[in-house]
Amino acid sequence: MWSNIEEILQNLNTEQQMAVKEERNAVLIACPGSGKTRTIVHRLAYLSLKYPTSRRLNIAITYTNRASDEMERRLDDLDIGQNNIWTGTIHQFCMEFIIRPYSMYSERLRFGYRIIDEYTKLEYGKKVADELAISVKHNKYFENPVIVKRYKEIIRENKEIDFDDILIESIMLLHKYKFIAENISSIIRSIMVDEYQDTNAIQYKILSELYSSNTTMNIMFVGDPNQAIYSTLGGVAKTVEQISELFGVAFHKLLLSGCYRSTQRLIDFYAKYALNAVCVNSCCEYASESGVITYLKNLDTSQLTNAIGVIIERELKQGIEPNEICVAAPQWSYLYELSKSLRKLLPNLDFDAPQIVPFKYDPMNPFYLIAWLTFTEPGKSERLRKSKATEILSILKFDFGIHIPDNFDNLSLLSCINGSRISINQNDGIELYKTIIRTIFRKMGIDIESENMLKQCFETFIDETEDRVHRFHLLSSTSDLESCFKERKGIVITTIHAMKGEEYHSVIAFGLLNGILPNWNDIIDRPLLRKDIAYRLLYVLISRAKKNIFLISENGRKTNTGNPYYPTDELQTLRMAFDDYYI
Repeated sequence: MWSNIEEILQNLNTEQQMAVKEERNAVLIACPGSGKTRTIVHRLAYLSLKYPTSRRLNIAITYTNRASDEMERRLDDLDIGQNNIWTGTIHQFCMEFIIRPYSMYSERLRFGYRIIDEYTKLEYGKKVADELAISVKHNKYFENPVIVKRYKEIIRENKEIDFDDILIESIMLLHKYKFIAENISSIIRSIMVDEYQDTNAIQYKILSELYSSNTTMNIMFVGDPNQAIYSTLGGVAKTVEQISELFGVAFHKLLLSGCYRSTQRLIDFYAKYALNAVCVNSCCEYASESGVITYLKNLDTSQLTNAIGVIIERELKQGIEPNEICVAAPQWSYLYELSKSLRKLLPNLDFDAPQIVPFKYDPMNPFYLIAWLTFTEPGKSERLRKSKATEILSILKFDFGIHIPDNFDNLSLLSCINGSRISINQNDGIELYKTIIRTIFRKMGIDIESENMLKQCFETFIDETEDRVHRFHLLSSTSDLESCFKERKGIVITTIHAMKGEEYHSVIAFGLLNGILPNWNDIIDRPLLRKDIAYRLLYVLISRAKKNIFLISENGRKTNTGNPYYPTDELQTLRMAFDDYYI
């Protein structure tokens, strides 16, 4: 374990060191590839070692679960004791620090609750639409106020809350009971908000309520306004002045300006899509290399899989590792079919599609966490395994109101899972999982059948898992499920939104068509903003690449009315000399 603070500052540039050591409230603007995550992780480590005996927490709030996991892995690699460090999304933060400890003060939550995911929410939307005989296109149930009203009534009756409710209940508790904000803020030394440009109004309000209760707490917002791609979900890239006004205290502007990811040519390319002017120099060893920047717009949809396959094989022959190649599209719906066809075309290659796996990632669901412990290798990352086991017991106790026996702790849970995994010879991974679930709860003396909310949660989790296996034609043997939780080593398949924060040697992106990028909703409903939205998405997409970017606006796709899709305007009108690339 590191014991010397100076060691933490080694191998950081001057800007990164200044951000790590900053004691004032600040907004850190970090361009792509500038070492944003590295800076946050090292700041957490720095504060942890600077105040080693303090129990006040240093917190990093991330936009995605994957970002939180990455920070935890990096902290583990640094071998930093994490007793005074916490990382997670804003929803996880609200659950751990506000909802669970203080649910007894909420009329809605005091008698127990179940958190429902997007799958369950969608199922409710379908059910309500059918009951009310309301016709809805493209699963857009929650754009209808009548459906929303009835949905809210149903989940309240069922003692359920969704992700929006987590934030709403949290701000209500903080606002109504000032002592809650005082108690929470008193145990926090610092909060860093990653990807702050996607923070919405209620999230800003939660943080400002906490800060106003203890102004000795340090706040740092970290992000890049040019990557604000969640405006449809209420994300707002506030200025330093606006943040200062909201919190009632001066925030100072800091910069991370150098790019350690991309060639200078790629930087100059994505800079054309920056809504806020950028002047970034490449600091990587391959800065002057030309790489490949190409735009294919004469490719028929029927040729898409083969063309992408050719690019992948050429990249691999150049010595590029599979996990350094990413295939992206604006929406998951376009990736499902491509994923299947690529696997068939290139059967000897591994593909990693984070959303196209049997178990949907949901770290607030105890049954997902049990699946993670079941299908990951015991003996590795023991600290993390103990942490997840503790989280499971906490969710069961506080969210579901389950009595956990005094003699059953996190080690008991791990022992039960590990022992069952060894003793049960079952090749069907889902059936193995069901058996382990029954074993765990039998050991705890809990009858799932008599715990209605717990039973519902389990049945929904299994239903969704089996639905994903069927819908995406996935394999679900024990070894297949184990591979879902292993370190990603295959070619990545993901969306532009989901790849934010990632980096790859080569990025292949298709579906760059008006109506897909940007989405029809943005073109029709927000015509004055469509250019901004398209620019931000292209900026994020291109800035993920280190050396090579392959952009594809394929021919042959048609709208629901039978009209052809055309290439994204913001690509078509860009005056740039692209490399010729022959498929």
